Amino acid sequence: MNKRIVLNITLVMIFFLLINFYIGINGWIYLNSLFSNWTNPTIKIVYWIVFLTVTFAYILSRVLKKKLPTPFFKSIHKIGAYWLAIFYYLIFFVIAADLIGLILSKATSIKTNTIISILGTFVALCITTLIIKGRKSALNTEIVHYDINVAKSNEKYKELSIVLVSDLHLSTLVTNKRLEFLVEKINKLSPDLVLIAGDIIDEDITPFVEENMIQTLKKLKPRIGTYAVPGNHDYYGGHLDLLVEHLKDAGIHILLDEKELVENNFYIVGRKDLASKKRLDLPKLLEGIDHSKPIILLDHQPYHLEIPTQLGVDLQVSGHTHRGQFMPNHLITRRLYEVDWGYLQKEHSHFIVSSGFGTWGPPIRTGNPSEVVTITVSFSN
Repeated sequence: MNKRIVLNITLVMIFFLLINFYIGINGWIYLNSLFSNWTNPTIKIVYWIVFLTVTFAYILSRVLKKKLPTPFFKSIHKIGAYWLAIFYYLIFFVIAADLIGLILSKATSIKTNTIISILGTFVALCITTLIIKGRKSALNTEIVHYDINVAKSNEKYKELSIVLVSDLHLSTLVTNKRLEFLVEKINKLSPDLVLIAGDIIDEDITPFVEENMIQTLKKLKPRIGTYAVPGNHDYYGGHLDLLVEHLKDAGIHILLDEKELVENNFYIVGRKDLASKKRLDLPKLLEGIDHSKPIILLDHQPYHLEIPTQLGVDLQVSGHTHRGQFMPNHLITRRLYEVDWGYLQKEHSHFIVSSGFGTWGPPIRTGNPSEVVTITVSFSN
């Protein structure tokens, strides 16, 4: 393994351990302020065992997955996933509470124990509220709509009705029940096309196979067809070939640096993800294409939008960003991408980036809701 990668992993783990230790100490101090008569050495040992188990639950579930009974794996994996979200927000809240507590203890006559109890309870209530609302936001899928006009003629369609979904992250946390909900929601919209812009599974294909999710995907009923491209997470587990087989079995056109002329009317072009070592350059992929016909491009990660603009792509759809998934991460994604969510027009090219349907890691969304995107494309000379 590359020395730089090893160093980076080591630094991240050290940071993770130190921050968790800091949070753990603060948690014990808070409990001690509330239940001072109960916090004997035995309780302290139990507290740290529980705290460390929860802290490492997600890592342990990933490392020991094949050795753990399935029900136990799912439970510890879910606990660990929620803890990652709690841990993320505790970093901000605990540091802020410690600073406020320090100021109050110096500037007022309020007892230290009272300050700790009040601030600790406030932090606990804030975190609980965020997690509950974040879970609801991940489940309450919204429909986001865009109307665009492509200045090209289309002999068969005056308009195309498209449903775009991305970042399903099908897994032990985003289950077949959620997929059934998604398919039913899409079918009610009666689209001409369904486009899936990558990250269909969350690395491991096992839940996809065990829950027979392919049968659910077979229920999609767009008038023209369903087209998909892989995302980075579809590559990570090493199961892309098997996933492609399953998707083809469901009647889904999975495009791996391929283009398809649909009904001799418009092109759908799909790219391999940047995670692929054999991804074609876009100019090479578009060679031989008839630019008088509309061109729709699926590319999981919305990087270098100037290239499809220069090459005359009419509509590109993407995902990947999750718009940060947790606020205030959207402030970071906004700086990383020319458009991290929503719609952008560059010259005659239209770009739509979805924040995604599923979740990666913790099954919550505090920055934005789960979404399904509908697009009405009209054509004119």
